Amino acid sequence: MLLVQYLNGLYKTTSFVAFFPMFFNLVIPGIGIYLFVKSLIHMQTDKPINMGKALFYSLMMALVMAATNIAAYQHIYHNKTEIIQDWRKLQYAAIDRSVNKDTSIAVADKPKQKTLLKENFDVKISPSSFGSFELMMCVSTSMVVALMVFVWNMKRT
Repeated sequence: MLLVQYLNGLYKTTSFVAFFPMFFNLVIPGIGIYLFVKSLIHMQTDKPINMGKALFYSLMMALVMAATNIAAYQHIYHNKTEIIQDWRKLQYAAIDRSVNKDTSIAVADKPKQKTLLKENFDVKISPSSFGSFELMMCVSTSMVVALMVFVWNMKRT
């Protein structure tokens, strides 16, 4: 979904269509974890599955999903530099507009504020920052979904 978002230029707009890749970046892993934990629970094994195993296996699945998204972003960041430059240009223009409209910032401090915000944006889009954010998002989503599925299925049995 990350490749769909960047390669199709959906980062340029705030339309309803641009929302889908971000939304499905959470939904698809959630469905995957749901089906994975549900299948673990229904497997016929010598020992029944416990919550620790379900969480561990969902963590491993989340790490694979996060690694896939991080690799896709690395590809875009290093091989499709025109996309990153275009996105950076759009965000820099938005930062300039936002700071210029903000009346709470003194006119003398506006250039310094713009520079600070642009530096923060550059740090935020670096592959290491994106990787840590993606890892946290995938792990937290998988843990929550795994716990919900496990507890819900245990209550039903």
